[in-house]
Amino acid sequence: MSKFKKKIEDFCDLCGDWDYRKYDDMTEPHLQGIDIEGDKILTFCELFSPELDDYVSCDSGIFQRKDLVKSFKKLNLYHKNEVLDFIQEIECLIDWDKVSEVLHEEEEKDIEIFGDSYDEEEDEEVTKIPAKKLEEGWIWHTYSDGSGHLESPEGKRYMEYDLETHEYKRTPNSNYEFFPLKYYYADGVDPEKFEPFSYMEEEMISYVLPKEKEDNDFTL
Repeated sequence: MSKFKKKIEDFCDLCGDWDYRKYDDMTEPHLQGIDIEGDKILTFCELFSPELDDYVSCDSGIFQRKDLVKSFKKLNLYHKNEVLDFIQEIECLIDWDKVSEVLHEEEEKDIEIFGDSYDEEEDEEVTKIPAKKLEEGWIWHTYSDGSGHLESPEGKRYMEYDLETHEYKRTPNSNYEFFPLKYYYADGVDPEKFEPFSYMEEEMISYVLPKEKEDNDFTL
């Protein structure tokens, strides 16, 4: 992946991070992310559907803005105010009435198609296991199909995972990543000895919680 594409991916992660952006209501349409092709900015929006317990997204327009592409190339992702200002510039281009209509239509379609399966997932028996490396109150929620997530003492969801596909994501707005099993092969270690829950708890300690603290300290 090129540095430019990586920068776009990191920017999209910030767009969907409600702690970073201090969203009041994720059920309202908001910028999900962008892509850039030449001097064109492709935009995508989303909203959180409580009924689906998931996000619904849609394309929200392509804008030929050489000036904004140039600004993005200079954008410092470590300067929060710069990032938020750039997000606002992009959001000012979007037809929110149209986007809202499309997103709610997509939400209704998904509820009609997947509603029963979501109900079944809610009814499925869950096993709750206390995390070993985190403070008291952090609980793993595990399902029989090999999926699950980590829940904080405040009820916030982290580390959604699927042991069947060997994937996980740190927060609901992160992208799914594969567990680093290839490193175990490369080091001559049996991948069956890989402990996903221990690995994800280390990710929480090393990356997720420090980042949240840094973001919160920045806004104080």
